Amino acid sequence: MPNDVQLSIEGIDVQAFIDAISDEVVILDEEGIIIAANAAWDRFCQENGGDTANCYRGVNYLDTCECAVGISSAEASIVPDGFAKTLQTGETFHCEYPCDSPTVKRWFELTANRLIRNDRPYLIVQHRNITTRYVEREAVEHAHITASAMAALVATTSDAILSYDLDGRIITWNRAAERLYGYAEAEVLGKSLELLYPPDWPKRVGYYRDEILAGRLESFEATRVSKDGTYREVWISCAPIRDVSGEVVAVSNIHRDVTEVRRAERARDLIAHEVIHRAKNMLTIVTAMLRQTARVERTQEDFIRSFEARVTSLSESTDLLVKSAWKSIDLVDLIARHLDPFVGQDDPRLIISGPSVSLQPQCVQAVGMAIHELATNSAKYGVLSQNDGQISIAWSIEPGETPMLQLSWCETSAAGDWAPQRKGFGNTVLTQMAPALLDTRSSYDISPGRVDWAITVSNAHFEPKT
Repeated sequence: MPNDVQLSIEGIDVQAFIDAISDEVVILDEEGIIIAANAAWDRFCQENGGDTANCYRGVNYLDTCECAVGISSAEASIVPDGFAKTLQTGETFHCEYPCDSPTVKRWFELTANRLIRNDRPYLIVQHRNITTRYVEREAVEHAHITASAMAALVATTSDAILSYDLDGRIITWNRAAERLYGYAEAEVLGKSLELLYPPDWPKRVGYYRDEILAGRLESFEATRVSKDGTYREVWISCAPIRDVSGEVVAVSNIHRDVTEVRRAERARDLIAHEVIHRAKNMLTIVTAMLRQTARVERTQEDFIRSFEARVTSLSESTDLLVKSAWKSIDLVDLIARHLDPFVGQDDPRLIISGPSVSLQPQCVQAVGMAIHELATNSAKYGVLSQNDGQISIAWSIEPGETPMLQLSWCETSAAGDWAPQRKGFGNTVLTQMAPALLDTRSSYDISPGRVDWAITVSNAHFEPKT
């Protein structure tokens, strides 16, 4: 060490003093030349592949900064300016920089202070390994970023996210939970999670807690109740929450509302069963039509003509039902659809009257077949085969505890007896098939110059329209 910087403090010289410091310390002259270094600096040089002969004594410290490359180059570039300012003003210079070994990532803290001796300025540069502190700081920052991202995710997700302690008391409650259940966060914090359970729900919160903590339960479906009493079907994902020591302190839940999904699935299943049921009914009707038509028609041509007409009539009713998504059909629309091939709605021979009423699908098929058979017979033997006479289709609703629909066809003509010579399939439809489909009774009477048919329909098969 040059003589002009030799110092003693109560008998301790500078070299001995800086050797006692655990940080790596060097002393620079005003040109940046390393004129002294402590034992810690020497050990660092030897352990990290540095100048083992002189440990950079006599080398310009600033030159090593200018040669820095890679991750430490940005920090190294500010050191010369910092040193110059400290030499000029005496202000302490401080920076942090990476200095990795071949196997370990490291960070150091550099502190430079000015020393004036014999009117000459010197720099005492101290290097401290702050890797542990830096890693911890990075971990804290990373944890903060992760926590912020998680908080943002919880706040903005469309799924209800909540947590509860081991006693089942709610401790967190996000906005989606507010939307799903209708409770504000302040209303539920500290309350039992069983606040959301239906009154008759068989399992308590303790059961779910124990199953989750044992690792036997990760997700399940349940019914929960919102603030306004609405029942919701939810898919619940769950997991234990642990503290830093690994102890379970709470349970997290994600509630996904699947009410509409399950409702759609049930509707789909119902429709599938209904389609099968209706297909079977349709096949039963078609089979009966086939057998009865074959029984009464004498030639193949007559059979084909009659059977085709009846299948077409059945399809007319089905078309109406398909267009209404298999819901109810207005009785007037049904009558008009089946009379269209025979007579126009403005024909003076035709009178249609009755209150506005809708028929259910089974009733649509039964009444549709009956109207077709009556119109067919009329076109062959009755009013629709002549220029005179009248057809009155009328209905009324009998009030009572179980209202009944009374529907009638009354056909009159002065032309005389035009009844068919034998009973055919039409008679079967009017007196057996149509009533059987509706589990009811009907009457059918043919007399000289008059045809009367009437059927009583229970309120399960119709609905008055307002």
